[in-house]
Amino acid sequence: MAHFAIICASGIGDALILQIASYYLTLEGHQTTTFSNHLHLFGAWLPKKTFHCQPLLNQLESTFTPFDAILLQHDNTPKAQAIISLRPKIPVYSFYTNYRLNKHGPLIPEYDFPFDDNLSMVANVAAGLKALFSIDAAECKNGLTPPPGLLFKKHPKRIAIHPTSSFPTKNWPREKFLKIASWLTKNGYDPVFVTAPSERSEWSAPLFSSLEELTSFLYESGGFLGNDSGPGHIASYLKIPHIIIGSQEKNMRLWRPGWHPGHIVIPARWIPNWKWLKLRDKKGKHLITTNKIIKTLKESVLIK
Repeated sequence: MAHFAIICASGIGDALILQIASYYLTLEGHQTTTFSNHLHLFGAWLPKKTFHCQPLLNQLESTFTPFDAILLQHDNTPKAQAIISLRPKIPVYSFYTNYRLNKHGPLIPEYDFPFDDNLSMVANVAAGLKALFSIDAAECKNGLTPPPGLLFKKHPKRIAIHPTSSFPTKNWPREKFLKIASWLTKNGYDPVFVTAPSERSEWSAPLFSSLEELTSFLYESGGFLGNDSGPGHIASYLKIPHIIIGSQEKNMRLWRPGWHPGHIVIPARWIPNWKWLKLRDKKGKHLITTNKIIKTLKESVLIK
């Protein structure tokens, strides 16, 4: 049996998804240490797991010397390129989220798995485990487990709204989130904005000092609405009805929450495909109406 270093990309969603690999490799008898700046913050939701923060670029060789193998989520960063270069000294398995031959060079079939951008990240990790390690990960578990004392959907009319993300261009407009919250309140629901501690004053959000607290809050809520970001992946894993507001159909095929199915709302197909991708990302979400979100809430999330 081997000691694997599992290297995630930087996001919360990335970490939860790569934790699938850690979970199933552990079931096979391997020892795993997952490198992420987020997973340790899930506390009691991920018990008896070993995590380290992301490795420093100038300390990669010394960091990974104690390990027998590395499983890397290749995110096209200098760190990922440097980890790949360790291959002569240590086996490096790689999940390529966006493989391009002219950018990454030829694949090594026994070590490299390119993701299919028509499948979710969750489904791709399961397929990669099957291809590289002959591991059946069809249930896509990652070990996230409710601590004692919590009650699933304890507050069925509480709708958690996550109005921010790591990139402002991914965010639906603030005024539209506020209109949705007002509509929910008028119709007997309890909308609660959930944000990082640094953003809470802007949204009158409660303080969540850790991802453990946020996850417990989502677990006891009746639904979730948010941008394409980490909390949406948490809601999906917890089987909380959810709506994710996205910018592009192509991106959302790969990056949508991939556990419990939810609803993805993207700009209508008739909206022009602007020449510059950044411009389309910036403007497209503004054309998603509040009425569209309310209609989707009624159809998929709200307790009648």
